[in-house]
Amino acid sequence: MREKRFGGAVAVSLALCAGAAQGITIQFDYSYDAEGFFSADKRAVLNQVASLYGSNLTDSLSAFTSAGGNHASFSFFDPANDADTINLTNQSLAADTLRIFVGSSALGSGVLAVGGPGGTASSGSAAFNTAVTTRGQAGASLATPTDFGPWGGAVSFSSSFSWYADADVTTLESFSGTDFYSVAMHEVGHVLGIGTAPSWSASVVGSTFVGSNVEAVAGGAVGLNSVHDHWASGTASSINGVSQLAAMSPSIGAGERKYFTELDWAALRDVGWQVTSLDAFPVAAVPEPANYVMLLAGLGLFGVMVRRRYV
Repeated sequence: MREKRFGGAVAVSLALCAGAAQGITIQFDYSYDAEGFFSADKRAVLNQVASLYGSNLTDSLSAFTSAGGNHASFSFFDPANDADTINLTNQSLAADTLRIFVGSSALGSGVLAVGGPGGTASSGSAAFNTAVTTRGQAGASLATPTDFGPWGGAVSFSSSFSWYADADVTTLESFSGTDFYSVAMHEVGHVLGIGTAPSWSASVVGSTFVGSNVEAVAGGAVGLNSVHDHWASGTASSINGVSQLAAMSPSIGAGERKYFTELDWAALRDVGWQVTSLDAFPVAAVPEPANYVMLLAGLGLFGVMVRRRYV
């Protein structure tokens, strides 16, 4: 079985806990799907990803509206060409909402996907600037960050691979190709800060991750890959008592499914997210939300964008 490895800069993650109150809302924006990559079956998978994350992450993210003297800007790599940067000005976002721009492109040899959180800048009142840059997460502005409050980011999937888009990811049948769900989970995980957020870096010591939640699950520090943005190859955990390679480990084989494990969810807790359950598992698919139209105008100074590649 040939393995594809997670490298560079992107991620997708989702989680859902049956019966939990809805927490955050993830909007997948298809504006840059120039090649029509996102067929109905792939969109249905992303809807399941959004539903899972949405029910298992219960943070309160601040809303912000660009109007009058308040202006917010987003920057992110072009999902249709990750070598280019897109700048959007005069942006607004509802409370408890994240926006992830998705697309596809001919990524490097062996690269499955690339993605991560976007950059941001704002001008206006102090309250507005705080809402934009930290989404109301006080720990995100500390000298040693303990939280993360992104507006979202971008993910690009390779147009060169044969993808398996499962209509119901709660069941697992034999399949060929690369599992779209597993890669989307992994890449959204990067957008949410695994391997990318300052609060992640704050828990990296040498080549290990020492976040208290991860150590509680693993019984100690967990090894990382050479660039410290994934678990070390072969790192295993469990989901509902079943052993599995961790979703945020750096490789996946053809015909392989990876659900988010206790270790992966614990990492999100250490990044700063309020995670309801470490055993969150996907449930039924949900209807596809409407596409979201971006507003363009204004001017801004953008923060740092971070990307991680899945190869």
